[in-house]
Parts: sequence; C-alpha cells; structure tokens
Amino acid sequence: MKVCIENNLYIESDGMQFILKEYTGKQSVGENGKTTDLYKTYGYYPTVGSALNKVVKMKVMDSTAHTLGELLREVEGIREYIESTVTI
Repeated sequence: MKVCIENNLYIESDGMQFILKEYTGKQSVGENGKTTDLYKTYGYYPTVGSALNKVVKMKVMDSTAHTLGELLREVEGIREYIESTVTI
C-alpha cells in the first residue's frame, strides 16, 4: 500500500506496519544502474490512525499561530482535512 497524504508525504505499508515517508524528489543510482527514490522516514506505526496522528503533530510543529485559539483552530482544520480525505 502507498497512499499520498499531500505533496510528497506518503503512508506506506510493508505487511507489518505503516511507514510515514516524505519523498525528496532526488534519486540514487546503484552499482547495478538501478535508480531508487530517496525519502525521509518520519516513523513506523502499528495503525494508520497513529501515522495520521504524526501528520497532525508535524503540522502543529510547523504552525505560525500566535495564540492558543489560533492553534486550536488550525489543529481542528488539519483534523477535518484528514478526515475528509482519508477514510479509515
């Protein structure tokens, strides 16, 4: 499974866990000439819900809110966006 959350941010699964990855747009060429996409791994999660909670946390950490009210509205907006685009 590979699901795009937004831009280059994806949730992937390997049969045992869900992995939150951001693709950098860069590629690496191996000795055999095969190209591989490069990415940053944000974590490994037991459920899709826990991976999505990490997405919310990442968005909050990037927030430019100056008051608690602004932050709470932003968090609510992020959660609504995720709920509207992802069905668990």
